Amino acid sequence: MRIRLIAMFIMICLFPYTVYANGHEWDKLDQISDEALQLTKNDRLQEAKQLLEYFEKQFALFREDIHSMDVIYVLTATHEEALRAVTVSSVPTEQRINQLTQFRLAVDAVRSKHQPLWKEMKYAVMSAFDKMKQAMEREDEQSFQQAFHQFLQRYELIEPSVKINADREQVQRVSAHISLLEAPAFRQLHATERMKELRQMEEDLQALFADGKKETTLPSLWWVMTSIGGMIIMTLTYVGWRKYRGEKEGKMVRDKQ
Repeated sequence: MRIRLIAMFIMICLFPYTVYANGHEWDKLDQISDEALQLTKNDRLQEAKQLLEYFEKQFALFREDIHSMDVIYVLTATHEEALRAVTVSSVPTEQRINQLTQFRLAVDAVRSKHQPLWKEMKYAVMSAFDKMKQAMEREDEQSFQQAFHQFLQRYELIEPSVKINADREQVQRVSAHISLLEAPAFRQLHATERMKELRQMEEDLQALFADGKKETTLPSLWWVMTSIGGMIIMTLTYVGWRKYRGEKEGKMVRDKQ
């Protein structure tokens, strides 16, 4: 009995998060958002709509437990846009998929705080930004505007997710850069100043995508088995030694008698 209790205690100490995560509602919501996206890609809009409506009901069950208004606002807004995208038939297919992708990434951003899916979009976003820089170096305004438009499309996919679990100051810096590039005054700047702005924007984008704290890595199964096995063997050895010692002392007492 004592050995079983020791083994249970070790398992609880080693896997506290696993037990919690298995019963966490975010796993269910994350799966719903992913399935809704896949259905939308396959043009099964009615089924996607039903899933999104089901998501809304499930989310309402523990919405009050969320203490971040940013999370509530982002999830509510992206969910509404996703639901509209699969409901209104006039929404273009590409826009519809983008709305569902945006929603999917936002849900994941809540669930995966340190390694969210939106960071996998780094190459797509930065490749569009590189085209902007190249066009600026050639002083090709038309190509710059085309690349900037492509950049905005890709960044908008991750922007809600970024607001959930990226550093607030970094998000604001990137937003300020985008606002400046959109302003007519940016075109009036000297080419040197415009390139300087792009280089600073590139640094801030890289910082935004930079890896933060890694998810805590769970011990390998082999290590756990070895540790638990070692503890049990030690316990059995100790219990056996105590039993052997007791029997030996009892025999010595009987021999003296």
